[in-house]
Amino acid sequence: MIMHRETIRPVSLTVSTDNFVCHCEGTGWILIKGRGVKECSCRILAKTIRKFKRIPPEYEHLRIESVAPDLKRHPRQSFVWQAVKKHPDQCYLICGQSGAGKSAVMWALYARAAEQNRPAVAMSLPELIEDFKRAETASYGDEYWPELHPSKLQTRSDRWFVGIDDFHIGRPTRFAGEMIYRLLDAAYSYRHQLVVTAQLDRRKLEHNSSRRNAAS
Repeated sequence: MIMHRETIRPVSLTVSTDNFVCHCEGTGWILIKGRGVKECSCRILAKTIRKFKRIPPEYEHLRIESVAPDLKRHPRQSFVWQAVKKHPDQCYLICGQSGAGKSAVMWALYARAAEQNRPAVAMSLPELIEDFKRAETASYGDEYWPELHPSKLQTRSDRWFVGIDDFHIGRPTRFAGEMIYRLLDAAYSYRHQLVVTAQLDRRKLEHNSSRRNAAS
């Protein structure tokens, strides 16, 4: 589902710095007497810009408030976008054929989380598997910490956004499969926002998952 460009409100990846004032003297943190420290606006701004730069060019201007469904792509786009706009903080499993617009929904919700200064990570399942494989094969002296390690989600202080695209693709190792299971379990247990896309429907995804577990 590629949205009609004329229905999208252009949004620059460069966050406005009008009336921006920094009080941290370059440290990124502001000392609050008797209360510890808090993030300076400059640090928050830098993190937001980094998040936006991760959005693929095809989706970088999508915002859920301004997109319109393209029914030529898929007849149920109207229903999907209506549900997402009404409940933008919910978790979603979005299934459909290639080109139906699944990734557009995921990245639009990711952009919303980034604008809210929430922890947000989105990647495809093959990328997630490769990240876990790298951690699995890293030498002792070159320890690697995956970007979406399950332990990062074991918190209630922030509500993460976790987007996993193309969940029907990929052959995880036993270690990567276990890490993905732990990741999904942590997202569910700690009530984070999880958005998953796949070309297979829920039943086929469950069947494929069972076959992989049996093969392991």
